[in-house]
Amino acid sequence: MLERVTLDGAKPFTGHADRHDPESERLYARSGGQAMDWLCDAWRYRFNQLRSNRCKYGKDKTLVPIGGEPDTRSVSRSRSECSWLAAVPSLILESPTRIERVEWFTAVQRRKTLLGKRLKPGRMPRFKSYKRDGQRFVCWHNGGRNAVYRRVNRNHGIITITGQNPKGMSLPGEPLRYRILLHVRVSQPIREYTAIQVDWTNRTVVFNNTPTPIKHEPTGRAVGIDRGCVHAAADSDGRFMDLPKDRLKAIDREIRKRQKAQARRAGNAGYSSEREYAKSGKTSRAYRRTRLEIGRLHAKSKRILDDVYQKYTTRLVRENDLIVLENLRLANMSRRNKPVPDPLHEGGYLPNGQAAKRGLNRSLRQASMGRLASMLAYKTKLAEGVGMILVNPAYTSQTCSRCGHVDKKNRESQAVFVCKKCSYTANADVNAARNILKRGLDTLAVTSENLWGADGTPAEQGHKTNGNAARESVAVS
Repeated sequence: MLERVTLDGAKPFTGHADRHDPESERLYARSGGQAMDWLCDAWRYRFNQLRSNRCKYGKDKTLVPIGGEPDTRSVSRSRSECSWLAAVPSLILESPTRIERVEWFTAVQRRKTLLGKRLKPGRMPRFKSYKRDGQRFVCWHNGGRNAVYRRVNRNHGIITITGQNPKGMSLPGEPLRYRILLHVRVSQPIREYTAIQVDWTNRTVVFNNTPTPIKHEPTGRAVGIDRGCVHAAADSDGRFMDLPKDRLKAIDREIRKRQKAQARRAGNAGYSSEREYAKSGKTSRAYRRTRLEIGRLHAKSKRILDDVYQKYTTRLVRENDLIVLENLRLANMSRRNKPVPDPLHEGGYLPNGQAAKRGLNRSLRQASMGRLASMLAYKTKLAEGVGMILVNPAYTSQTCSRCGHVDKKNRESQAVFVCKKCSYTANADVNAARNILKRGLDTLAVTSENLWGADGTPAEQGHKTNGNAARESVAVS
């Protein structure tokens, strides 16, 4: 948490009153807030310079710059031509180069992957906007050259960002060098880091560092996890993990109440939709304030989910050597129901269950099933000797984990599973988790046999894998 910002040494030179006239009045940041706004504006300006060189396909299928005229100036040339950039620390102006490139090509790869799966690819990254993206910047640490953190006490510290005014541009009697001191409250000890990300809009600072390896002692245990809406996770040992639904529902109610108010404001202003109203640029102050409130509520809900899933996944990785999950297609699960035309009334439609599906989709979004899988994916890589397997989810909820009988009537209700063949009774989610674990162990056995042979000797090259096992995904670290 960023509590306050102070200045030490010279007042940072922030350019001339008339940017095109070097003889006009010189401007200086005389408070920490002014200095932070200046650094955020400079970082965003440099980022958008680089983004302007990216291209898109025009109407005639030729590549054209996304921003019209590209800005190809280097950092040094930008400093010399824009006086307000002259005193910005170099490690702040250099950071957008890598960040912009990674963001752009990550989006390119994501679109390629989604198009290959015949899913919506999403849009490409845009220019950074003051209103949409807020005030923020990144400063490289670079082995202690800048953004140096000094601990004050257990919960507080100071980050020092150093810079230098151009020669002759400091106020009379002041040195050239300046220091911007960021007074922060920390929630945990600060480890070695490579950069800091400052969000001046929300008053937060993030230290970029490599993840800490997770301590793991071999246990010989394997667990299957069934993800759902009623219970966020149920494991094959009969344990459940539930989200704080009352807190999340209260936040969701506040969000929906504000969203309805936003829709009313758009209608009162004469617009057919809130999106059209937002794009008009003529939104009211109350609309903008409520929009920020909605964003904060979404962020609060996300923090709650992150906290629950972080603790749960860390416990799973520490207690088990193998974790098995379903390979769910989450995008398909929340897809809209197909409309059912009414044969008796031309242009009419029959009920298709979309109203009930809307409530299910809301529960799926709240459960954030993909978050559990993604956290386990990277944490199993941080813990030596822990593996994760994704298995085909087909019929795991209809199969008896004791005798293997498959029948959709086995699932008497959402929570109750009773096998029609052997009368085995269990919680439906726990039964599914045990089937998931069995499939994971079978997949691991088939993979091991293909690699080493049934007698434990290395298999011959070209040995084909079992067809069902080929659909499973194995990742063991």
